[in-house]
Amino acid sequence: MIAVRVFGYACLAIISGAILTTAGVLAWFIADRGVPVEVPETTVLTPSVKPGGRLCIRQRVNYLRDCRGNVDRALFDSHTHRVILPPVKYERPPQGLGQRVITTCFTVPEEFEPGPGEYHAAPEYACNPLQRYYWPITRAQNVVRFQIAPR
Repeated sequence: MIAVRVFGYACLAIISGAILTTAGVLAWFIADRGVPVEVPETTVLTPSVKPGGRLCIRQRVNYLRDCRGNVDRALFDSHTHRVILPPVKYERPPQGLGQRVITTCFTVPEEFEPGPGEYHAAPEYACNPLQRYYWPITRAQNVVRFQIAPR
């Protein structure tokens, strides 16, 4: 009789431990919402660009954690034109953790009209399985303004 009771308590302990461990790991994943990348400075190297010209942007980026990243990007003009740029995707920071300077150049489409233009970058990050498959870490879009000059 005592052996059955001990066996029952052992099974209960194993099941309870598995439930509590799963709940603890899930709570840890849910609470892990810190943004793993900081962008303290963005500079437009070519503030005025003609349609068909090159827009160059330099950013100082600080990678704080080894997390997967996906940055959706687009160019806009003030006359309802939009161009979706290829996204930037990486499994880990491209050059490791720490501060990096990244310079990116794009060709401004010929159909863009003179006036104000914008570059938008919408990042999302995944540092654990919950973020990878369900609830990624996001932050405000980077919006970089530039001027589209007449041809």
